[in-house]
Amino acid sequence: MHENLLSDEAQAASLKQQETTLNAQLLAVNAQLGQTQQRISSTEVAIKNTQATMGRTTTHLDKTRKAMDKEQKGLRGVLLFAEQQGPLGYLSVLLSVHSFSEFVTQVGMMARIASYQRSVVDQLQQEAALISQDLAKLAKSRATLDTQEATLVTQKSQLATVAQQRASVLSQIKRQQGAVAALEANLHIQGQKLWNAIQQLEAELANGKLTQSQLFSIVQSISAVYGIDPYLIMAVIRQESGGYAKAVSSAGAEGLMQLMPQTAADLGVTDPFNPQQNVRGGIAYLAYLLHLFNGNVAWALAGYNAGPGAVEYYHGIPPYPQTQNYVNNILYMYHHGI
Repeated sequence: MHENLLSDEAQAASLKQQETTLNAQLLAVNAQLGQTQQRISSTEVAIKNTQATMGRTTTHLDKTRKAMDKEQKGLRGVLLFAEQQGPLGYLSVLLSVHSFSEFVTQVGMMARIASYQRSVVDQLQQEAALISQDLAKLAKSRATLDTQEATLVTQKSQLATVAQQRASVLSQIKRQQGAVAALEANLHIQGQKLWNAIQQLEAELANGKLTQSQLFSIVQSISAVYGIDPYLIMAVIRQESGGYAKAVSSAGAEGLMQLMPQTAADLGVTDPFNPQQNVRGGIAYLAYLLHLFNGNVAWALAGYNAGPGAVEYYHGIPPYPQTQNYVNNILYMYHHGI
């Protein structure tokens, strides 16, 4: 559970880092979008200024073209009048001026004015063409900037979506961490209760007090190793000590299965009042006797009480009342499930 919590915390830290990076990217995209929008605004201003200049140039061109047309019409009218009237027409034109040379001068001046006006018109037309090209370029630039702006808006939306997803994942991890923390707290409480129960059990064991379920649990786990029926061992314990782990007989036998000090030492029992050690030693000794007497339970019980030598000597249960009662009591309890 702790490893899972650490993994969640590491994942949360990674997602926070990713969220920070995404926020930085989003800020960069916003800044780029702002710059693009400024460029679009500048381009629109340039387009408006160029359009205004083109409008003024077009107006000037129209005015110049009209003035030139007027002057040309006037000159053509004079010449046409002179041609139609013949000598009288030319004479009339000549009479309108002081001399023929003045007439020629006036005609040449009008021609120069017309030529100058024509050059002005050509120049204005060239300027108008350049302005049209500039307008086309500016329109193309604006279209490119519009495309970039649309791309940046899309990226901004995508980054915002990813940031929202990261935030959702972080929120889920925080909730999971809260659930894990609550579970750990609950496990801690349960562990404390279990520890208190173990402490109480150890205290009871130290005082030699065991419940039947506690004693049977110890017997069952050890007897399974030696292949002996745990209910037979429970009957032996009832007969030997009544289930009191601190019992000591007048002969010096100790613990639940009343092991003599030398027998306990031979069996590796260092604390005969420790229930597990005492039961393990007693079961090991009874298993030895069962093997010695070829599985004869009565003979093994008699050997446990009076010693294997007495059983071998009498080739059966010794004729001792105490031993005979011992064997009968255990077998009765064992067969009747007492």
